[in-house]
Amino acid sequence: MAKRKKTPTPTPVSPRQQDPWDWAGVALAALAFGLYANTFGHGYALDDPLAITKNDLVQRGLSAIPELFFQHYRAGTEGANASALLYRPLSLITFAIEWSIAPGKPWLGHFVNALWYALTAALAFAALRRLLRGYSALWPVAAVLLFAVHPIHTEAVANIKSRDELLCLFFCLGALYAWLRALERPSMLWHILASGSYLLALLSKESAVAFWPVFPLAAWCFWGKTARQSLLNALPLLGPVVVFLALRAVVLSKVASNFDISPMDNPIVDASSWAEHTATAFAVLWKYLRLLLFPEPLLSDYSYRHLSVVGWNNVEAIAGLLTYGGLLALTLWGLARRRAWAFAPAAFLTSMALYSQLIIVIGTLLGERLLYTPSLWFSVGIAWAIWRLFGVPLKEKMDLPKAKIALPAALLALMAVLISLQTLRRNADWKDNLTLFRADAAKAPTSVRLNNGVGSEVYQYLSNQDSLSENEREALITEIERHSQAALSIKPNPVSFLNLGNAATARKHYDEAVRYYEEALRLAPNYGIIRINLARTYAVWGRVEGRQNNNLKRCTELLEKAIEYGNQDPDVLLDLGTAYGMLGHNEKAIQWFEQVTQRDPANITAWRNLSVAYRAIGDLARAEACERKAAGQ
Repeated sequence: MAKRKKTPTPTPVSPRQQDPWDWAGVALAALAFGLYANTFGHGYALDDPLAITKNDLVQRGLSAIPELFFQHYRAGTEGANASALLYRPLSLITFAIEWSIAPGKPWLGHFVNALWYALTAALAFAALRRLLRGYSALWPVAAVLLFAVHPIHTEAVANIKSRDELLCLFFCLGALYAWLRALERPSMLWHILASGSYLLALLSKESAVAFWPVFPLAAWCFWGKTARQSLLNALPLLGPVVVFLALRAVVLSKVASNFDISPMDNPIVDASSWAEHTATAFAVLWKYLRLLLFPEPLLSDYSYRHLSVVGWNNVEAIAGLLTYGGLLALTLWGLARRRAWAFAPAAFLTSMALYSQLIIVIGTLLGERLLYTPSLWFSVGIAWAIWRLFGVPLKEKMDLPKAKIALPAALLALMAVLISLQTLRRNADWKDNLTLFRADAAKAPTSVRLNNGVGSEVYQYLSNQDSLSENEREALITEIERHSQAALSIKPNPVSFLNLGNAATARKHYDEAVRYYEEALRLAPNYGIIRINLARTYAVWGRVEGRQNNNLKRCTELLEKAIEYGNQDPDVLLDLGTAYGMLGHNEKAIQWFEQVTQRDPANITAWRNLSVAYRAIGDLARAEACERKAAGQ
């Protein structure tokens, strides 16, 4: 009888071997988070008030979340219809949640921004690892390292309002990761996650639309799909775009669409011809590329007249045309041959398209925050170039001797350290508006908005400080005047005149202040704060004339001007009535005293003065009635 063959014992399946790169994403996230830890003590800055501290909907907290889905971006901010054509509910919802947890506490917003940034770095590494299939992890590690430390992101992270940029890229990368998983192994769950994440990206910021070409480009460059297959695989992700555009159209249909872009925000609207328009657009595209390569100086504002319209005789316009034209040609050449490196410039160019001013004119000519997503693809391309420059093969299965990667790795590390130091320094500028505008106006002295920003913020600081010496006050007032005059020398504008009026008020030069305020009002008749300041100045000036200079006639003229500009303070009305009474014009005195008692029935002084005025005209019955009111009877 044959011996029965023994069934072999199954070999135990060992756990997945630890990939030495598994912790790279965590380390990159920790680095990204740590770089912005020095912003946790910062206040609100730049556009934060419009999105948070002056936004009534956001300040309602959790109860406002349903309404935020069906309102334009600035619906909760009075007088901010300039941004009414934007629909970005997701970032506002996060602000509302944070306000319900810690109202008026900017540290939470800064902490959450740093956290989103760190999560984006980790997700970028995970997505790039799947995207760059067949290639060494050295490529995505270097790419995300350069991305994480880049100082161009300081506005996106250090300015809480720019949460829309952070959320947009995070959810775009989430969609890419899920879509790549579905491409590897078809799964309805991954498709749903990809579409859901992409919709969240669109609800964060409209520019997520420009991310869609990344999907067919990925299928073409790394999965060997045909052009038709690449488009078909990416086609389902047009579903979230359609849903978003439909929702946006419904929401914005309730908003007046007569919004004009101001040349102060985007000077390109002043271009007199298509030639000037395109020249300016390419000059700005050149500046974008320069900021990615050499991020200095960094500014919170690039509006009029730091940037202005140029023609085709401008060197930067020509450089932009040649550079982007050459990059486009090289990219098309690489894509036609399915070169992996071609993906990076292709994704970069598509992400820059919306900001080029060539397709549509947007509300700003240049903004560092707009480079947030493009900088990722820029970093992918630069990382590839550095490794290949030193002859490091990036195919995954190829042996990589440590000696061969040591020099480029050391170069990348040195770059990361130096760039990180610049990021940390720039973060410090974002402490508050005064610090930011002072730093930036010094680097962009021809910017009207930055000069005005210094003037406005210095006056706010001056108004809130009671312990300053006369020399310190004078230095601050002089600073306001210097920056305001600098802005006016570039372009007459109401804000500069307003700031000069404030400076004159601080010096108690009321006649001079009124002249500046009235000039500001002439340029901007609907600028409410000017009327308020005029009313206050006339009131203070009138009291000085009446109480200190005993010029009662001039006092009445000035106080009536204060009332004309909207000052209905009972004390102002009382002072005006008193001045008329002292001049012997008792009928007019009675008129103003009556208004005081109507607004403030408990004002004993008004009732007593009214009694005196009635006695002076012989109306004893009313005089006695007023005396009883004064006595509380």
